Amino acid sequence: MIKVFSYNQRRFHAQTYEKMLRARAIVFSDRLNWDVKVVDGKEEDEYDREYNSLYFVAERPDGSHATSMRIIPTTGPTMLRDKFHSFFPDCPDIYSPTIWESTRYCATLQPGEIHYTGELARTLCQTCLENGITHLTGIFFRPMLRIYERAGWPPEPIMSAQLEGKTITLATFDVSQARLEEINKKFALAA
Repeated sequence: MIKVFSYNQRRFHAQTYEKMLRARAIVFSDRLNWDVKVVDGKEEDEYDREYNSLYFVAERPDGSHATSMRIIPTTGPTMLRDKFHSFFPDCPDIYSPTIWESTRYCATLQPGEIHYTGELARTLCQTCLENGITHLTGIFFRPMLRIYERAGWPPEPIMSAQLEGKTITLATFDVSQARLEEINKKFALAA
């Protein structure tokens, strides 16, 4: 099941939101050793608390977290503008009501659970289409490229940089009916 809700709506999805924050702490702090703030076993930042992020969370039938991400409008503060601009100084400011930034993709998938990625991608693309969003931007490490390609949503790289000896890429993702159909086809999802 995919749940879509904003930060301001999180009280209606309190368990889902808390499980997502706990999964983010495990993935980003424990597994990837990112420099993120974890409080009481949860990773939550200012982009959650201050900018009314929109969340997409895939849950297993037992309610446990499978995969999640958030998007925020580029018309306000973004991670690219605030945290990563020094890595991409030649990048023009991406500012448009039709372009949103995707961040904090978090997967706690078990073998055989890739369909949750497809369901999340489909719901994300469909929601963006319904709300006039034409592109998403994202910054990711190279291994994520395979995940996006397997999801039927390959990014269009803009530029790359080095972060602690690893390549990070700034890219855009097109949002279109054709993309939605490709995601559905890739995962054999009913339209």
